[in-house]
Amino acid sequence: MSSTRSARASESTFWAEPVATVLDRLGSGSTGLSSIRAAALLGEVGQNRLDAHADTSAWRLLARQFVSPIELILVVATILSGLLGDWTDATIILVILVLSGVLGFVQEHGAGRAMAALLASVEVTTTVLRDGRAVQIPISAVVPGDVALVVAGDLVPGDCLVLTSTALSVDESALTGETFPAEKQSGVLDAAATVGKRSNTLFFGTHIASGEGSLLVVATGRSTELASIATSLASRTEQTGFEKGMTSFGVLLTRLMILFVVAIFVINLFLNRTLVDSVLFSLALAVGLTPQLLPAIVSISLAQGARMMARRQVIVRRLDSIEDFGSMTVLCSDKTGTMTRGEVSLTSSLDVDGSESQTVARWASLNAGLQAGWKNPIDQAILAAHPLPPNATSLGESPYDFQRRRLSVLVRDGQRQPVLVTKGALEAVLDVCTHAVLDGKRVLIGAALPGVQKRFADLSAEGYRVLGVATRASADGPAPSAKDESGLTLVGLLVFADPVKADAASTLATLAESGVSVRMLTGDNRLVAAHIARLVGLDVSTVFTGHDIDAIGDAALAKAVLGVEVFSELNPVQKERLVRAFRAAGHVVGYLGDGINDAPPLHAADVGITVSTAVPVAKQSAAIVLLDKDLQVLLEGIRQGRRTFANTMKYIFMTTSANFGNMLSMAIASIALPFLPLLAGQILLINLLTDLPAMSIATDAVDARQVRRPQVWDVRLIRNYMLVFGTISTVFDLTTFLVLRLVFHAEASEFRSAWFLGSILTEVGVLFVLRTRAPFFTSRPSRWVALTSIAVVAIAVALPYSPVAPLLQLVAIPAPLLGLIVLITVGYIAATELAKRVFWSHDRRGTKDPVVVRCKRGR
Repeated sequence: MSSTRSARASESTFWAEPVATVLDRLGSGSTGLSSIRAAALLGEVGQNRLDAHADTSAWRLLARQFVSPIELILVVATILSGLLGDWTDATIILVILVLSGVLGFVQEHGAGRAMAALLASVEVTTTVLRDGRAVQIPISAVVPGDVALVVAGDLVPGDCLVLTSTALSVDESALTGETFPAEKQSGVLDAAATVGKRSNTLFFGTHIASGEGSLLVVATGRSTELASIATSLASRTEQTGFEKGMTSFGVLLTRLMILFVVAIFVINLFLNRTLVDSVLFSLALAVGLTPQLLPAIVSISLAQGARMMARRQVIVRRLDSIEDFGSMTVLCSDKTGTMTRGEVSLTSSLDVDGSESQTVARWASLNAGLQAGWKNPIDQAILAAHPLPPNATSLGESPYDFQRRRLSVLVRDGQRQPVLVTKGALEAVLDVCTHAVLDGKRVLIGAALPGVQKRFADLSAEGYRVLGVATRASADGPAPSAKDESGLTLVGLLVFADPVKADAASTLATLAESGVSVRMLTGDNRLVAAHIARLVGLDVSTVFTGHDIDAIGDAALAKAVLGVEVFSELNPVQKERLVRAFRAAGHVVGYLGDGINDAPPLHAADVGITVSTAVPVAKQSAAIVLLDKDLQVLLEGIRQGRRTFANTMKYIFMTTSANFGNMLSMAIASIALPFLPLLAGQILLINLLTDLPAMSIATDAVDARQVRRPQVWDVRLIRNYMLVFGTISTVFDLTTFLVLRLVFHAEASEFRSAWFLGSILTEVGVLFVLRTRAPFFTSRPSRWVALTSIAVVAIAVALPYSPVAPLLQLVAIPAPLLGLIVLITVGYIAATELAKRVFWSHDRRGTKDPVVVRCKRGR
């Protein structure tokens, strides 16, 4: 099949056509595609992603290294210089620019490949029929014509036509904005049916809320309905904190570049220097001020951090989330599997009198075993204790949803009359009960209610989760709906246990010491939530329920949540509101969840966190995936995120301050000297060489205090740091100028050679001082930082004496002058060490309230 034919199939009004017609057009059948055919189609239509047609090749990445406006202008100016006769200098500048770009490409490409390998371990998969067999494949490998098998919690792998369905409902809120799930079944609709009315169609980007079914994939990737609105969705996507910080930092550098370029260009023209030299010098200064390799350094640092986090069982799905992970001040989490062991077990099946009952256990088993949706831990615990009876069949069901909090299945147990069996939150079950079985007799619910409520309260206060089970005889007929849940008879209670983890309390205390406040968000009742919270050390003096949250507006909620650590009886919408409330209050919010109901809050959080065993929709929504659902693993990931952020900031602090100092020095020198202090090619070579050690900064050790508390971007701090340490650099540079001119009477070539070497020695030397806030001699750099620094120093010392020196317009430096440069470098390092201690002694970031820091970035 050609790609054109596939495109036509995806563009047709397939919801208005018989299934057989669509299958024929796609070259598929009820047993799906063959592996060979699917592979050929994947090559034609591309991967099943919204950016599937984007060019992500190595050539594109390489080209991206050279598209900076400043660099492009410099290339044009350099070529102009060559046309005017100075091809040697022009060639040198172009070679240095190419080397810089290739270096960035090699490092960034390697980082990208490493990240791709990590992400493959947590890629979301789907079940399709290939060669007539059900197989698991990545969603990105789904093609038109595939037959997909879906259950609750699965992502819809494309725009699909329903083939078969059992109580199938889909959450389409991402596409239509509709809160309640839409029921889906096979059929043929009117061609004019709108997206929200296509009951036989499922759309890419939505997920199965309940039930199960088989689907024919008609359109994938850029041909889907979601792709048509992807641009508008992307325009509404909120920037991460890291992106906001980079933007602010870019604005700061742009202002400085414009100031330097214009001022120096005008001054050089005023001093009657040639137009071409003035342009090249000014642009080289601008490039010198800019951390040219910043995108590559950031990518390398984040990828290295992601690899380190993977060793600690934490997989990063989106690199830019690492900053928010390290900056997190509030973690919203369910209790199951994080604060508790996650080993849910059915401890009792009680009748209304409070006695063990095999009858209640049997009804529970029928409900759990015959329902067609996702088998959650509660259902699994029931079936582990009481396997599904033989010869029992389902006649239909009303799936669980988070508004009703009930699941009803119409069952036929052998030859008996069909019975509607309802299981769910006790309060929700009692709402639809009119009777109860008490002392073996069917009585009005009011007679049993006091005893049931007392037993519920006592068990809940001990930390047990209690569900209700009710039944009603029914006749054969259509599948039940929520309207059929009425006039039921309460038959008993199910009691579940999930013990608290032994280390949960200590881990939560450690998180609090690290600046991360944990808040429990659970669907369980307030008594269970309070019991577990008390055991793990959370404050239970105030416990909010879903009703409390619904009773107040967003502004009031943002204030109210600050003093509450336990939230209970929540549905997904209420969880999402709480996440947004904490963000509105100024916190960086993480949300840890792994269920269908966790998708909305995972999207709303600054950083969504899930586990590798989560339902696909939760895994797709999250930025961080834990290979082990354990708060200790999460804590290690947070610390590594902070290390990654700290190393990224090291490069920014060191490079901007050094570059600013050098550029300020050259600006002053260009005015005071009768010649340009450095040529454009020499400036660019300095920038390239001093960036080499920065390539390994991602491997560097980080001071313990920098991972103790949340960290955030602070452009004002970067500006102050740049001004203070850049000025110190300038003072020593000007001292060097005076000595060179007044003592050694250095002319242009000797002056440039001495300053070329001095610039590299001081910038590499000061790296060891500024990479740590502790005394530099007490903090050991990583092996790669040390080795690359030594190599750069060796190259810098050798260049003026090498055969390439004439090409670079460098000359051999006399021994006395070389000794002076080394002496000035040592003095500069000592002065910077003293200034560093004073600068950080006035900084209170290690003790600030994280909320104040969070608000400062204006998120």
